[in-house]
Amino acid sequence: MEFPSVTRNHRAGAILIAAAMLCPPAGTAIAAGLPDEPPAAEPVSFMRACDAQGKGYFLVPGTDTCMRIDGLVYYEFWVYGSNQASGQPGWYSPSKNGVSSYTRGDIKFHTATPTEEGMITTFTELRMSLQSNGPGPEPTQLTLYHAVMTWNGITAGRTQSMFDYFTGTTYASLYEPAWSDTKTNMLAYTYSFGNSGLSVTGSVEDNASRQVGIINGPGFDAGTANGYAGVRAPDLVGQVNLSQSWGGFQWSIASHQVNSYQNNAVGYDKSAMGWATAGGVTVNLPFLGDGDSLVVQAAYGYGALNYVATNPIGGPLVRSGADAAIVVNSNGTKRLDLSRAWSVSGGLTHNWSPKWQTNINASYLDVNQLGRFYDFSNIDVQVEHVFMPVADFQIGVEVEYKNIQPTIGSTGNALVGLLHIERDF
Repeated sequence: MEFPSVTRNHRAGAILIAAAMLCPPAGTAIAAGLPDEPPAAEPVSFMRACDAQGKGYFLVPGTDTCMRIDGLVYYEFWVYGSNQASGQPGWYSPSKNGVSSYTRGDIKFHTATPTEEGMITTFTELRMSLQSNGPGPEPTQLTLYHAVMTWNGITAGRTQSMFDYFTGTTYASLYEPAWSDTKTNMLAYTYSFGNSGLSVTGSVEDNASRQVGIINGPGFDAGTANGYAGVRAPDLVGQVNLSQSWGGFQWSIASHQVNSYQNNAVGYDKSAMGWATAGGVTVNLPFLGDGDSLVVQAAYGYGALNYVATNPIGGPLVRSGADAAIVVNSNGTKRLDLSRAWSVSGGLTHNWSPKWQTNINASYLDVNQLGRFYDFSNIDVQVEHVFMPVADFQIGVEVEYKNIQPTIGSTGNALVGLLHIERDF
């Protein structure tokens, strides 16, 4: 149907009016006080991937810092089988645990910031754990496990000691074999020789982290106080490390001052300088399986037991070993007698397939403390089998055995079997 001419005219006028409103004549916008161009959009801050630093890193908005956040959660159930001579958890006494459980959660923060003077990195790890030791609620422990920064070869903060090399591939949840495995406060410098894989490190580390103890020797007044006095010197650590496609090696040396407290000493030298050294070799075994390797290492310590074994367990006279003993000489004077200890240890990792792995760790420790009164040895064997059905998730079973052989006293046998379930993210 055709519209009347008057209607068509009215419609055309309306269209012209609307067009005039949308497109005002030149100069109209200026006269109205409006800008010629629309304002520029403000920059938008958002997180984006930081692939240059690796998988999982993102760029922190408004900065040049790349960050990664990850962690883990795991649960363990333990069943004990130790005998009474070991003094360890077992079914032999109503006061000892026959079973227990352990839950832990870690949160980790990695950062990397490029600067004109070199890359600055940081790593922080918070560890929260809860272990069941008996009836009733158990306190949750919060630990600052790592807090370390690096820049141009400088390392400062809390991290793994520069002395340490192989620290195990099993869970080592209760009876850790005889090697050095210590987190400590440090200031270190590492010099790398180009792309050769060779580096040398010097480190100043916390003495208190390595203090095992000072005990009373024969003839000493057991009621007199003794033990470590205040720290007078840090531990000095040197390291040479080589990393190659076939494996690698490391040699380490450390000083450790033993400074004792004893409150009625006559003719008593209260301080002595101990030391330790260790060397280890890693050999990759690709012909056995992808990622397979064998590690062997040895250590010796004089007044520095923690550098030789993180978890030494002795006989009934001294359960944990000691760095030194206070001894009464025949003329009535006292002296500080430093312990001597050595160990050999190693580990084998075999990957049956991408989903199945077996780890075997073992060690032998010999501790000499004032002859037959306090000497002891430890044998550790740990066997672990791990199932990894999907990425970053594993279920493992492990058996840990420690033989405790004091020079005087009964042989102790400490045994634990555990189930481990872990999710990394």
